[in-house]
Amino acid sequence: MLRNSVKQFSLHNCKRTMATSPLKKQNKWCESLSKPVAADMIGTPDPISNLRPVKYYIPANETSEEKEWRESCIKVDQFNEEFWHRNNTLFVNAKAEYEAQLKEKGEEVTAEAMSVFYKDFLNKAYDRQMEYNRTWWKMNVAQLYPGFKAAIRSLKSKNDNTLSSAQVKGNGFWEKSFES
Repeated sequence: MLRNSVKQFSLHNCKRTMATSPLKKQNKWCESLSKPVAADMIGTPDPISNLRPVKYYIPANETSEEKEWRESCIKVDQFNEEFWHRNNTLFVNAKAEYEAQLKEKGEEVTAEAMSVFYKDFLNKAYDRQMEYNRTWWKMNVAQLYPGFKAAIRSLKSKNDNTLSSAQVKGNGFWEKSFES
């Protein structure tokens, strides 16, 4: 689900950018976002959630264990994206409202005045943040089993295939690397 939303988000931004800037170079870059990738790709931070979207690599010979692992990563990414998008939107709106209230009273927006807002916002967000942390930890612990199964399957298939040392480094579970 996240993989699709990352693709849609990236393509949406490209369409918006292409409409304002008809550069050929920009167009080629945007077209390449919809193509399959050879390794996990990490995008630029979302302007609202501040999280970097990930486009996960799907190998042609992906096992059911690797698929389960990848889908669990996508699920956690989607959860994080939704929470931080909602939280940061609440923060920006509450901050703007607080600043407007200060200006209506004829007060200046100072660091001291904003520190009162920040403390109040964090106190009000405490329960929501703790629920997020509990859920996030549960999701991460739940990822251990699929990750372990994928790693064991990868090791077993590597031993079964008895790769020669002359073969090129692959894109399997353990071989993913950006180093040349």
